[in-house]
Amino acid sequence: MEKIDEIIKNIDRYILGETDEEFICINEEDNQIVAVAMLKQAEFHLDILSQDFDPDIYDNQEFFDAIEDLALLSRHSRIRILLHNTKKVSQRGHLVFHLSKRLGGLIQFRSIAEIHRHIPDTFMLVDRIGIMHRPHTDTLAATVNFKDYPKIKKLLQLFNKIWEDSEPDPESRYIIL
Repeated sequence: MEKIDEIIKNIDRYILGETDEEFICINEEDNQIVAVAMLKQAEFHLDILSQDFDPDIYDNQEFFDAIEDLALLSRHSRIRILLHNTKKVSQRGHLVFHLSKRLGGLIQFRSIAEIHRHIPDTFMLVDRIGIMHRPHTDTLAATVNFKDYPKIKKLLQLFNKIWEDSEPDPESRYIIL
């Protein structure tokens, strides 16, 4: 427990693409802090696979600001989010879900196709190098690494396959005026 407390206290020392140290976050606050820290360093890509977009981790102002900054950073930015339950996210009123409506195609949501609904993993891939991975949805324990090419390669292949088999989500298409 002391190690994760020390990591969280010094999270600004973890550099995306440079710090190759794996650690585990076990609660929502630590997951949230690490997700924001990693996303703030992103320059191009964010891919998230989640059951219901984990409101305890991703539905907060800091994450919202970081994802908005990434979306507006460059015309080459790409943000893709795959969800098992987009209707639940839409009804709940997730900040990033509403942002995607305002920013149009800069943030893309898709519903996971039925053939992939058995996959229990939840993960965030940042710039094809940083990763937060929870292999099971019934726990908040996430393996984190700011530089993990082998694991990223494997999970990015899985993400791309699921993305190709999925459809754009109609819940995220309407623009709020």
